[in-house]
Amino acid sequence: MRLVPLLLASALLVGCSSKPSHSSARPHPPNPAARPSADPYRASLAYARCLRSRGIPHPNPNRVGDFNLTPADERRLRAVPNRRREAATRACFHTLKGLDMRPLSRQGQQQALVVLRELRSCIQRHGYKVGAPIVRNMSMGRMMFGFERVARPASRERYERDSHGCERQVHLARRISQIIADDRAGF
Repeated sequence: MRLVPLLLASALLVGCSSKPSHSSARPHPPNPAARPSADPYRASLAYARCLRSRGIPHPNPNRVGDFNLTPADERRLRAVPNRRREAATRACFHTLKGLDMRPLSRQGQQQALVVLRELRSCIQRHGYKVGAPIVRNMSMGRMMFGFERVARPASRERYERDSHGCERQVHLARRISQIIADDRAGF
């Protein structure tokens, strides 16, 4: 079985909530470098900068703190050896500890699977054999949204173009981010 992560899976984090983790109140504001921000944009920006300082070509987050990678972003990230990416991820994770990083609930996973099934139908209409959709909670607040792929495409570039087109068509990033936000809000 070969897993095929999607755009959001390689984004490392999606849908970070602005709920801060518990911490004691201080009379003076702490040094921003000393304590992680509870603001999703600032925390995600610090994370991206930390990764880049370690040689990982990671883009900045959008204005709400989500990472939505383009195909070019994904290619640049894949060019970095996995061990190096993972080491940088672990070294920079501290910048995100002020955010709500709870795993997706079973209900949230089921809602995400509905979106992934729509995406799979679109990808299959382009002639690709794509396996069952998968939603998986991973370490450090990451989530993987993808498929079990049955057959390797003849052209990776064409598959990426077509699958990214389908992701836009079903509004994958927006819908998954909303599912995560609603799930963490308790809906």
